[in-house]
Amino acid sequence: MLQIKNTLLRCPRSSRGNRKTLKPNCTSYNTSVSTEQKVPSQLKFDHLLLPILDPSSYLTEGSKQVLATAVKLAQSGKITVLVVDEEGTTSENPSTRREAIQWHFNDKGFENYNILEKNISTPASVLIGDAVDDLCNDLVLISTEAVHAKHVDANQLAEFVSCPVMLIP
Repeated sequence: MLQIKNTLLRCPRSSRGNRKTLKPNCTSYNTSVSTEQKVPSQLKFDHLLLPILDPSSYLTEGSKQVLATAVKLAQSGKITVLVVDEEGTTSENPSTRREAIQWHFNDKGFENYNILEKNISTPASVLIGDAVDDLCNDLVLISTEAVHAKHVDANQLAEFVSCPVMLIP
């Protein structure tokens, strides 16, 4: 059985003078926690949603990082990529973006994915929430670049998405 060893260090206050300094004591206490009881050995997700909100034909570094994280978390599950084009913005070449996404999945050796493309007039947060409800996703992974660029509102995500949302820097 695998054990996690936590070491707690006692730091009593020094009694010399009026100085209030902490002096470390070399006494340590070991507490063992079974990983079977407290820490899950693996995180397993059956169906991940990966919204891509980049207006460019090629993926940004943030989207590449989210895609790599999704592949690691999905393991034997499925990933649905939701490519969102906001009203008024058009991708230079939508097929290039689709091919770039496929290339990144193939490069990582992941084959169980779908790509959905949507043009929206409503906020992207609402579309993501609707997609989660329709597809029964376990987790949504979004790049923080999308939040910083105001493509999606994190407060609305918390309101409309019915599963955990992970923001990846």
